Amino acid sequence: MACILATFVLTVFRQNYDFWMFINRLCFMFAIAFAIVGAWALPYLNKGPFPLWLLAGVTVTALVVAWAFFTGTDDVLYLRGLDAYQNYGAQYLDYFRAVDLLLTLFMMVMAPIGIITTISAMLRKYIPRLLLFVETGTNKGKNPAAKFFEVPDIVDIESVEVDPEDEGHTVDLDSFVWLGTYTFSLGILVCSMLFLNPIILETVPSDVIVRAMITLTLFLPAMVIPWLCIKSTGAKAITVAPRPYYLWKGARKKLFLGFATLSLFFFSFLISVYYGNAVGTIISYYLEYLVPATAICLVSALVYANYFSKALRDGICNDFLYEKRLRPR
Repeated sequence: MACILATFVLTVFRQNYDFWMFINRLCFMFAIAFAIVGAWALPYLNKGPFPLWLLAGVTVTALVVAWAFFTGTDDVLYLRGLDAYQNYGAQYLDYFRAVDLLLTLFMMVMAPIGIITTISAMLRKYIPRLLLFVETGTNKGKNPAAKFFEVPDIVDIESVEVDPEDEGHTVDLDSFVWLGTYTFSLGILVCSMLFLNPIILETVPSDVIVRAMITLTLFLPAMVIPWLCIKSTGAKAITVAPRPYYLWKGARKKLFLGFATLSLFFFSFLISVYYGNAVGTIISYYLEYLVPATAICLVSALVYANYFSKALRDGICNDFLYEKRLRPR
């Protein structure tokens, strides 16, 4: 609520009521808020297999490369375009670049930590109850939790069991690869709805829409981690069928719609080209987005795999088994 209020105040102060500028400011405010949460949570994180200096080195290198790539057109990521500061004198341009670089690093390092910390705490609290509810249902026989995981209605669930994955590595490589890959894929799907929209291509400046998508990408892991942590627990519904039903597969279907989304992508592309938008212009949008998005996905995957994945998996399994033992029979 505070972020929304601050966005309205900033909009009124600047007297700029453009919709996409409002979206930019809103994303920025939420990113700053979660970056502050991340800075607060950093000292309390569980010690991961990677030393902090190595993680910080990889993270900073990736983000500096992304920032340098995005600023190749004399623009900056979060401050306004450099032309807006020309009246301060050319000698201050390097100063504004340095400030923008530090602000970018702070947000893109700390915001993923804050976002993953928040979503992990929520999942640790609610996922064990949700898994238990899949097994028990309600007194009326309806089971909305099972519907969420897309368990077929004709299947009678006898019990829910957890079988934590044994990754066999010091580093949770599976979580790193899955989170990085799916977050990046989700970012491509979301940005395609904007980059291939002919109205947006004609009316919204490229730096505005790309900046909004880069900031929005910070929050995309929150849509992947819920089913990813369920996958790591090995949660499965035991039914009369010879094979158990793994719940994470149903949760993933809620996020990715497969060929329907792919069809929408190509349909939007054809519409965009039909309305006279050059293919080169569309590709330039993607190129400006892909490098920063790759860096953000790398940072988020490193943070989750190093600090959260195993602790979240073990916490969910232990809490689920504990609540299951306490359940009245």
